[in-house]
Amino acid sequence: MTHTGESVLEADALEDVLATALRRVDRREALGEAQVAVLEAAVNIVRAGRPQLAQLPLERTELLREALGAVRAATVATGVALTYAHQTSRRLS
Repeated sequence: MTHTGESVLEADALEDVLATALRRVDRREALGEAQVAVLEAAVNIVRAGRPQLAQLPLERTELLREALGAVRAATVATGVALTYAHQTSRRLS
């Protein structure tokens, strides 16, 4: 098997793991939304890194834009989760 073939298999396996994790996240709170956003970013980055996309720069660019958007969403959701956790800890103190 070539290096490219191994890379594709590894990317397939990683996408499967990320998809399973995405299905299991509880999105009812900001922390779950942050987790989903990070996982979505990871899926898009893995897809963008596939060797066959080296010949499709527009598709690769779109995946990277989507990944960046997901990272931004994760930042916002993580900030909300942090604020909530901080407020909760202050109430319990």
